[in-house]
Formats: sequence, structure tokens, C-alpha cells
Amino acid sequence: MKNIFHYYYLILLIGASGIASTTVVHAGELNLAVANSTCSAIKEVGRIFVNTNDITINYICKSSGRLAKGLNGNAIKADIYVSANRKWMDYMIKNSLVQADQVTSPWGNELVVATRKDSNLKISDWNELASAKVKSILIGDPGTAPFGRYAKQAMKSTGIWGNVRNKIKTKKHITLLAETLADSDANTVGILFASNISEKHRVIYSVNTSWHPPIRYYMAPIKNTMHNENINYLLQFIQGSEAREIFRAAKFKVEAQ
Repeated sequence: MKNIFHYYYLILLIGASGIASTTVVHAGELNLAVANSTCSAIKEVGRIFVNTNDITINYICKSSGRLAKGLNGNAIKADIYVSANRKWMDYMIKNSLVQADQVTSPWGNELVVATRKDSNLKISDWNELASAKVKSILIGDPGTAPFGRYAKQAMKSTGIWGNVRNKIKTKKHITLLAETLADSDANTVGILFASNISEKHRVIYSVNTSWHPPIRYYMAPIKNTMHNENINYLLQFIQGSEAREIFRAAKFKVEAQ
């Protein structure tokens, strides 16, 4: 009944004024397949969006590669895809799942080295990751998790990969790594995005951005749903000022517009 009254209210409003002063999204359901590192922020954005629009949003939060492969294999159904690197968005374009001219890049991020909150471990130099005081290094699976790929690229470009690879332990997504790190021993470090650091962690080193490709997120509507007006409204909202402030507060890199 709520949806019916809402609909007739809009008809009366348009009839009285000749135009509608605001964009209203009609009842529906959208599915978002988003990189795990964006999940908390994008859910907050979605919460605000559904409060003012008659719509339901479902979230599928996994590593970018797992999402892309799932979408390509029809194991995952979604209307919008968000990747934490260019590689998996290019995969989506190559497999005709998204249209290249619909891809946007609204945010960036940076890598940090962190420990559990009460650890006394300190490193003042990147090469100390190879020292005896660092027992284990947690990174994402470089094959499917972009934050792990960036970490491996940083270690390879600086020549320490061969000296630390025996310490490496991979996790399939960043939320799992953050949770594991918080419960790890004091000599375990994790390399993860700054946006996934919580009160359970302590940052001990910032990774030089020149050691890996720029960390950018890429977003696009799935090709067979891109003409759905609800999707277009949500995409606009995600890139609007209110959403940008949410991502900025969550430690994403958001350029001024």
C-alpha cells in the first residue's frame, strides 16, 4: 500500500506543477558486486540512497577477481560491478560484460603495513620485512585480490620478494586478512589498504606509491542492465558529493571536484 500511495502522490505532484522537482527511483531491487575493500563504505552510501528511494539493494562483497569470474560464469548476478584494480575491469570488458565507455574511476587507496593493535613491532625501512623480527607477512591472494597483487608488485619492484616469500601467507579477501591480522601474534604484519585499518590494528609503515601501479577503483553497470533508470540514478548518487564524503572519511583517496 505504501508504494501505491507513493506513486499516486507523485502523479498528483506532477499534475499540479507540470514537472517533478526531484528524481524519484521507483520500486525495485538492485544487486551490487563490489570489491571487498569498498563493502562497508558502499553499504553506508546505499543506506542513505534507500532511505530516500523506494528500492532494495543487495550486496555481494568478494575479491575483485572472484566477482569477475563469477559474473562471467553466471554464478553471480549483478547490476553494478566495482573492481579494486584495472585488470579485472579489463577482464569484464574483454568478456563483453561491461561497456568500456561506461567505466568510471571514483576513488583510490594506498597500501600500509600494519600489526595487531598491541604489538610493539616497529619497522623504519621496507627491507626490514625480510628481517628476523618479522615472522609472517599477510597479503591478499595476488591472483584474485588486487590488494595482494599490489603488495607483491611492491615487493618485487624493490627486490625483496625473494627474501620474504617464505614468510608470505595469502588470504582470499581483505576483510578476512584484517580479521586474521587483529588476532595474529605480535610479529606478524599485514599489507592492506588504508581504508581497511580499524581500531584493532596499528599502522607501522606506509608503502611508497612508486613501487606499484596507482591504486584505483573502477565501477560500471553490467551491460545487459545499463539502461535501467534505477541503476543510472544509483551510479550518479555513488559519485555524488554525499557519497564522496563517506568514502573520504573511510580513508579512500577521493579527488576534489
